[in-house]
Amino acid sequence: MLKRMSIMIIILAIVFGGIFWFLGYFKPKMVNQYFSSFQPPPVSVSSATAETSSRTPFLESTGTVIAVQEVVVTTEVAGLIQSINFKSGQDVDKGALLVKLDTSVDQAELKGLIASGKLAEANFKRDKQLIERKAVSSLDYETSLASLSTAEANIESQKATISKKSIRAPFSGKLGIRKVDLGEYLQAGSPIVSLQALDQVYVNFSLPEHHFSQVRLGQTAIVTVAAWPEKEFKGQITAIDSRISEATRNFTIQATIDNPEHELLPGMFSEVRLITGQPRDLVTVPEQAVERKLYGTSVFVISETNAEPAPDSGEEAKTVLTVERRYIKTGLTLDGYVEVISGLEDGEQVVVAGQLKLQNGSHVVINNTVKLN
Repeated sequence: MLKRMSIMIIILAIVFGGIFWFLGYFKPKMVNQYFSSFQPPPVSVSSATAETSSRTPFLESTGTVIAVQEVVVTTEVAGLIQSINFKSGQDVDKGALLVKLDTSVDQAELKGLIASGKLAEANFKRDKQLIERKAVSSLDYETSLASLSTAEANIESQKATISKKSIRAPFSGKLGIRKVDLGEYLQAGSPIVSLQALDQVYVNFSLPEHHFSQVRLGQTAIVTVAAWPEKEFKGQITAIDSRISEATRNFTIQATIDNPEHELLPGMFSEVRLITGQPRDLVTVPEQAVERKLYGTSVFVISETNAEPAPDSGEEAKTVLTVERRYIKTGLTLDGYVEVISGLEDGEQVVVAGQLKLQNGSHVVINNTVKLN
């Protein structure tokens, strides 16, 4: 009985010892050997080359198109519309008759005032002759003179009222959509039609205060609008606001742009590129290659390295492509390319697609068959 138990204990010791040896020594050793020689398959990426190109420094913003002159034509006096002498959207010259109000009652009143004026003039002439002969008192003479002046003033006032009932364009420009109808009674100040001078327009836009030192009168502004996406409108900076907004810490700039075809209309949203210097050579990479994170801006740089074969494999060393995360300092962004101020040299290759699968030292294979937009 004792002998059997001893044999069983020996067998169990051998079994459990083998298990512990396998799990504690042999298996970890095999796993370590596997992972020490394991190479993950290379990651397929797209690449681009950092290139030196001539770029013009600029600042970007958004703005609004504003007419150089813009007004809503109104009437100073009330009256019934007798005629409308324009069409919506029409180009008009300065002084063109737009609307004429009824003046029949005013004309009748004017005739009465003219008659009163003639009587006052006759009385004045008679009293003037009599005062020379001292046949009337000076009070009567002064009264007739005042009556004549009053009559003449009343006539001029009535003529001015009649003139104001012919509503004319205050400057040359393009009319909007009319807001009145024939026969309508207009109160003083009622809007009739908008009028804009469009041969030149303003574009007002804002920039942060730290750019104030870079902005000068006479600089070129390039404007694009959604209505004409393929066209650029060039103008010059003609005004810079004299104060910084306390709410936004921005300052306003005004560019003046020639608009002979009237393609730019007041109220249009615009994208503005303000040229701040002369063209210079910059190292640039596609915008897709740049990763911006809280701890810095970086790119993955592709380089060639020699891969040593496994011991006793009989293979020769071969060249493979690996990547290195490199932190860079960036500048301008233009047409999908980013200026690299430091951290990258002309001619180095960078990854533009596939960065999420990469880390320092990852092996890659380049596949540029897919074009990036």
